[in-house]
Amino acid sequence: MFDFWYKNGKVFNSEAGIFEEKDLFVKDGIITEAAVGEKIEAKTVIDAKGKYVVPGLIDEHLHLDLNGSMIGVNGDTVCVPNGITTACDGGTCGASNFPQFYNSNIIRYEAHTYSYINVSTFGNKSLCIHEEDHDPKDFREDLIEQRFKKYPETLRGLKVRMCKGTLGDHGMAPLYRAIEISENLKKKGYHCPIVVHYDNLPSNVTVEELFDALRPGDIIAHIYQTKEETIFLPDGSIHPAVLRARERGVIMDDCHGRVHWSIEHLKQAVKDDFLPDIISSDSVRISEYVRPGFSLIYAMSMLSAVGMPTEKILQCVTINPARALGITDKAGSLKAGAPADVTVLDISDSDMILPDFWGDEIKANKLFIPLLTMIDGRVAYRQIFF
Repeated sequence: MFDFWYKNGKVFNSEAGIFEEKDLFVKDGIITEAAVGEKIEAKTVIDAKGKYVVPGLIDEHLHLDLNGSMIGVNGDTVCVPNGITTACDGGTCGASNFPQFYNSNIIRYEAHTYSYINVSTFGNKSLCIHEEDHDPKDFREDLIEQRFKKYPETLRGLKVRMCKGTLGDHGMAPLYRAIEISENLKKKGYHCPIVVHYDNLPSNVTVEELFDALRPGDIIAHIYQTKEETIFLPDGSIHPAVLRARERGVIMDDCHGRVHWSIEHLKQAVKDDFLPDIISSDSVRISEYVRPGFSLIYAMSMLSAVGMPTEKILQCVTINPARALGITDKAGSLKAGAPADVTVLDISDSDMILPDFWGDEIKANKLFIPLLTMIDGRVAYRQIFF
């Protein structure tokens, strides 16, 4: 007998990027299959007729250090009701304060929680007058390595913020030093891409220099940001260095937030067929459930409104971030043997008006509405009407 039987739903095959008319079974916290001719019985039957059964959503970049920083959200209230079963903190903490974050938040959150670690020893200081120190001489490789040694499964990369607020006169030096540290950690067997916060670049750093420095598997966040030099040339086409980076295997993260995108840029990206590889919320304390930041679901609905196909959107919040994080054995798909992290969505037609931070707005076409969130075979959230 199965523990759960999802029947009549449209099951999303994340690797193929298609929906399949099939049933889904869960036993002992694992996705399983019914044997040919087996009489199907289950303790709980979930009728998902007309709904979409997808792998538990992954929010690859948000800030989760609740009470330990000025920007941390509560992972339990931001993730589970939004269908998110796996989350990765976007480098809120550095080597000095990561243990506090791990003990206070990561191990108690309902969703599976991973983290990037900031190259700055004390981590992200957003909302302060002075941003974190990105002087490469102050990057403590010894402490960073200690953290990776103690938390090898949790830590998923090294965060660098490339913007005026952090770089000062250092130019590209912080990124080059971070890449050096990353290479050393990779040689020791750790999963350690560089994750770049790309924002208003200072005059001594160009898009070409930034993107040409990145390696396959590195992630660049806020790909559609609007300040200073963007990925778009004056004619609206994509900068050649950005295209070269994608061809090399650099991962492009929408990393939505509030101020790091515009409807104009999203429309242009769709026109140029330059879709993101990952969609993440970049949720922080002042933007959770506040439009236009709101949540991962808002980002997905916004990208649908500008013309991104539903199947591509779902891949960007399931299998693609799982690959980037190196956790495809734990998340991102509904294949037999995978942990039973399942989200049921209603993908409904809508003409709701969606605004951006800059005063523009667009009419939605679809809203992604979480109906049920299952984590490790346990129903952690369910709408009363489903």
